[in-house]
Amino acid sequence: MKPLALLVGLFFGTALSSAPSSSLLEFGAGEPAWYSRNDTVMGGVSSSRLRVNGGVLRFSGQVRLENNGGFSGIRSSPGHYDLSGVSSVVLRVRGDGRRYALQLGTSATSGVTYRNEFGTVAGQWIEVKIPLSSLRPTRSGERVQGPALDTRRVAFFGLVIGNGRAESFSLDVDWIRAE
Repeated sequence: MKPLALLVGLFFGTALSSAPSSSLLEFGAGEPAWYSRNDTVMGGVSSSRLRVNGGVLRFSGQVRLENNGGFSGIRSSPGHYDLSGVSSVVLRVRGDGRRYALQLGTSATSGVTYRNEFGTVAGQWIEVKIPLSSLRPTRSGERVQGPALDTRRVAFFGLVIGNGRAESFSLDVDWIRAE
């Protein structure tokens, strides 16, 4: 493991691994489409863009706080991912030093997603490991009471930024894998 990766793992409290894992998303041909899901769904004015280029997904935009807004996000189109037997999701990301959240959903219509935040290091590729057991049920970014994530029925992946600040952001994702 490279010294910077080890330092990042210690700083963000994530265990980084070079162990083999199974690919979930690599952002190439045949991968699910992604779409924006910003605070405009509730009257906000934040915006995001997504682009896949050379196998890397770029999620960027502007979070704005007007009209009780404050988040930008993207989601994969609905599919079926059976993550039973998987303990963690690992993302290879290059960020801007801001915190983002990974979301998993079991239904595109229920409004409940399972999420946990992760940090980035500006301009550096890092691997972030998120244990599935750390994902908590949320609705509109707020924690709610709910059942644990049904890992056999994951329908979509999402990425969100909502740090309570008006800010520009940019996050590159090389791949998402299961461990």
